[in-house]
Amino acid sequence: MNISDNKFDEYLIEFNKRYAYKKRVNAFICFLITICGISAILYSVFVFHNSLFNRLRYMTFWGTIHTSFISYIFGNICLYEARHQTELTYRWAYFLRLSSATTELVIFVIVLIGLSPLVPDNPDITSYPGIMMHLIIPFLTLLSFIFNDPPIGKLKIYEPLYGMTFISIYALVMVIVFRFDILSYELAPYSFLDFQNTTLGFRLLCFIVIYTVGYLVSKLLAYLNSKLSWVWLIGLNKRR
Repeated sequence: MNISDNKFDEYLIEFNKRYAYKKRVNAFICFLITICGISAILYSVFVFHNSLFNRLRYMTFWGTIHTSFISYIFGNICLYEARHQTELTYRWAYFLRLSSATTELVIFVIVLIGLSPLVPDNPDITSYPGIMMHLIIPFLTLLSFIFNDPPIGKLKIYEPLYGMTFISIYALVMVIVFRFDILSYELAPYSFLDFQNTTLGFRLLCFIVIYTVGYLVSKLLAYLNSKLSWVWLIGLNKRR
């Protein structure tokens, strides 16, 4: 074995160490997201004594369930990847994670918009569930996706819409529920779902803003992921 072979072996050992560390850190973040999500839901129902049915009207609540479940699955996948030094890469898995990250960032943006005096909403950012669902979980989810998930290359112009999958399903269900009076308009969780007291123009504007923001957010997250998922390997070449 020559010097070049020794350097390659050293490089490979260091690469594997960093890779395993990266996956274990992400597994920790994923499980932390799951714990935060479950605890926030339980706190809301059993401490605040909110009706579970009542909470399920909110995208934030469903988004927390969605993200917590996906995070738990991917946390276990990361542990498997670290143990076996492999990367389980599937396009559907990438878009599932992108959907989760996009949902959480859109939730955060909606909260910011809801805090505006121009919008008749009052998002909760002071209670334990509110802090977890509106701030902590979105931040951890973005951190996990951007710095961990293996990129799949430049997305086609329509593929960022896959990041809106969960939001689209929620919006479709809620529009049907409130448009056809399956639930009373007083129970509308967001002002743009109140078909009785808001104008068509206001509702259309809200949906246009949400989908425009969602599309751009999805595109941005995919771009950041492609640029930042490699930071774990920075300086690896220089050390050899």
